[in-house]
Amino acid sequence: MKVISTYVLAALLWPITALAGDERPVDVIRSATDAVLTELDVTPGIRHDPQKLILVIHRHIAPHIDFVTLSRLALGKNWRQATQQQRSLFVHEFGRLLVKVYSTALVGYAHQEIEYLPSKLSADKRRATVRTRVTERGKAPLAVDYSLRQINNAWKIYDVKIEGISLIINYRASFAQEISAHGIDGMLKSLAMK
Repeated sequence: MKVISTYVLAALLWPITALAGDERPVDVIRSATDAVLTELDVTPGIRHDPQKLILVIHRHIAPHIDFVTLSRLALGKNWRQATQQQRSLFVHEFGRLLVKVYSTALVGYAHQEIEYLPSKLSADKRRATVRTRVTERGKAPLAVDYSLRQINNAWKIYDVKIEGISLIINYRASFAQEISAHGIDGMLKSLAMK
């Protein structure tokens, strides 16, 4: 359970996007992380108010994530089988779930330190991987790698890997099981209830 909460904590540090031409991907990650953590430090009582935590995520993170690509990749082959209405509903509900999970994880933030490692840029300079290590006193460092791509001249996140495990692939397996058992509509109903 502790590994899962660390996974969620690391994933909550998804960054604000910036114009791709203005900042390097690592700078985008760093500035967004700093904005979230500064707000937590300035207003410590915010950790005990779930609605305010959700607002922190909406303010600093949610508007800047490529939820459509994230959702498409998380559904995998089931995305092609879904109707446009099912896809739209999935993007909405999956986004709501992620915001709720990340805002809950903010409660457990305990001043971990983040080290930014050399980033990788694709040959066409439209995709990047930003590598970080999250450290906490007395614990092994946690590898957190962000996958970004340029969309309309902005860097946006479409996956996060924690210790080599992709957020997309993790959710894909869960959604595939739910769809296999209850169909796409059943999975959507279950997702909405979460």
